[in-house]
Amino acid sequence: MAICPVKFRETIVQMILGLALLFLVMGSPGCGCENKAGPAQIERILKNSWRSYVRHYISPEGRVVIPERAGESISEAQAYALLRAVWANDPATFSRVYAWTWRHLSRQREKGDALLAWRWGQDKDGAWRVLDWNTATDGDLDYALALALAARRGWRPPAGLPDYAGEARRVLKAIWTLETVRLPSGELLLTPGNWHEPQPPYLLNPSYFSPAAYRILARLQPQAGWERLRDSTYDLLTRLARGLGGRMGVGLFPDWCRVDARGQLSPAPGRDTHFGWEAVRLPWRLALDSLWFQEQRATSLLKHRFLPFFQKEWQTRGRLAAIYSYGGKPLVNYESPVLYAGVLAAALAAGEQDFARQMAERILIFYRIERERAFFADPDNYYANNWAWLGLALYAGWVK
Repeated sequence: MAICPVKFRETIVQMILGLALLFLVMGSPGCGCENKAGPAQIERILKNSWRSYVRHYISPEGRVVIPERAGESISEAQAYALLRAVWANDPATFSRVYAWTWRHLSRQREKGDALLAWRWGQDKDGAWRVLDWNTATDGDLDYALALALAARRGWRPPAGLPDYAGEARRVLKAIWTLETVRLPSGELLLTPGNWHEPQPPYLLNPSYFSPAAYRILARLQPQAGWERLRDSTYDLLTRLARGLGGRMGVGLFPDWCRVDARGQLSPAPGRDTHFGWEAVRLPWRLALDSLWFQEQRATSLLKHRFLPFFQKEWQTRGRLAAIYSYGGKPLVNYESPVLYAGVLAAALAAGEQDFARQMAERILIFYRIERERAFFADPDNYYANNWAWLGLALYAGWVK
C-alpha cells in the first residue's frame, strides 16, 4: 500500500531540487558524487545508501520506522526492506526485519492466516500495536518473494521462527484464498487486499501485479493457477494501456481501476486514474519478467506502449514530471526519482541502454550525502529512498 510523497513534503523538496540541478551537475560538495552512471559509482551509491537506510529507518528489532507516518510501520515497508536486504546480500538485516515482521504483523495468531496486517503504530492510549488488521496484497506478495529469494540463497531464519520457504508457502496459500478473485469468464486477478468486494465490479491496483514473482513463487507452490493469473494480468494490462472507460490511452497505467463481471475496465469511483505514486511501480515489476524470464508480453508492453511516451517527453521537455494523467498530461511541475526509476526499468527491458543510462544519471541528481546520511531526495522520504535504490539496483544488475 503506497504512501503518497506529496503529502509528506515532496512538493517543496522537489521544487528546491529543481533549482539546484545545475549546481549538483557541476559537482556539489554536499552530493559527494558525479551524476555519471558508471558501474563503480553506482555500486558505491547502492552500498552507502543501503547502509544509511538500515541505520536511520530500521530499528534494532527490525521495524522499518517511517518518519512521515509519525513513526508507524506498514507491511509494504517491511517487504521492501527484505527485498533490498536480499539484493544487498545482507542476511543479518534480513533476519532482523523478518523476525519483527513475523512477530508483530503476521495474522496467523489473530486471524488464522499468514498474511500481514498492513499498519502498525501508536494508538490513542499510547500503546504500540497493529492499528489495522486488513492486508495490502503488494506487501504480502513482496514479502513472500523476499522469503523465497532468501531461501534460495540458503539463508536461515532466527532460532524459533519458521523457515523462510515454509513461511512463504503459508503466505502464498493465504494470498490465493483471500486476495485473488475469479471472473465469470475465468480471468484470475489479484485484488488490493483481503477487504475486496464480495462480487464484481472489483477494485484493482495494477501496480500490485508482479508476473515475475508469480513465476518464482510457483516453484514453492506449484499449481495451474499461477499461469492463469499471469495470462489474465497481461491481458488486463494490455487493455489498460490502450484505453480506460472510453478514454484513449497513451501507454500509461492508472493508479486504480475496476473490472466488472464481463471483464470490462473502468475508472474506480473515488480513486484517481493518474499514472502516479501507485502506478509508477508497475514498469519496474514488468521489467523483472522481461529481464529475468524473457517474457515477450512484458517486453512488448514496455517497449511499444509505455516507453515511447516518456522518450518523447524527454526529447521534448528534457525532464519528466513526477505525476501524469492517464492521458499523458503532466500534473505537477517537479520531478521525482521514483518516476525515473520506473522509466529506467522499462528502458532496460526494451534494450534502450542509452536511455536507461540517462534515467540512471537523472536519479543520481537526487542523491545526497549529509553528515553520516546518504539518501535520495530527502532524508525522511521513505518512498523515494526505496524506489530510487530499486531502480539503480536493477540497472547495476543487483536485482536477480
